[in-house]
Amino acid sequence: MDKIKGEQNLMERIISYVPGYHGYKEKELRREADKIIRNYLVKELNEARMILNDFLKEIAESNETTAFSTANRTAAVLDRLINKIEHASYGYSGFFDAVKVKEDKLEKLIEYDLNVLENVKSIKEAAKNLSKQNDSKVALEDFRKKLLELENVFDQRNNIIFEVSK
Repeated sequence: MDKIKGEQNLMERIISYVPGYHGYKEKELRREADKIIRNYLVKELNEARMILNDFLKEIAESNETTAFSTANRTAAVLDRLINKIEHASYGYSGFFDAVKVKEDKLEKLIEYDLNVLENVKSIKEAAKNLSKQNDSKVALEDFRKKLLELENVFDQRNNIIFEVSK
């Protein structure tokens, strides 16, 4: 948030002192921060998808038929997760329009974002290590579990927003 505030031009900084405008501007900054975070998550997960696709080519070339169905299910979960993050509403939906958020409760949303970011970093690292595993099917199943865990964390987003609005 500070980075985005620091990038405000002089006119935006002056206008931010106008009564009533400040809350509006804060909401816009939160939406922009949310958009930046989501774009980053999608970028990282797309990189994990490229790594996974390379691994799936290796499996196909080695004729590891036992891993094919697991590979397809894993790729489907990753695609679904990327789609959810990419198409989720920016700025926590209309949440900031209807609810005055106290700073201590906003901290919970920030913790949520950090948790998601850390999970995505872990997934990308796990994708890089897929080809280093001895058993492709087991490696893919473990990777798929990580994806499902992240999907669950992301799906809890609305619960976290509701909790913050209390």
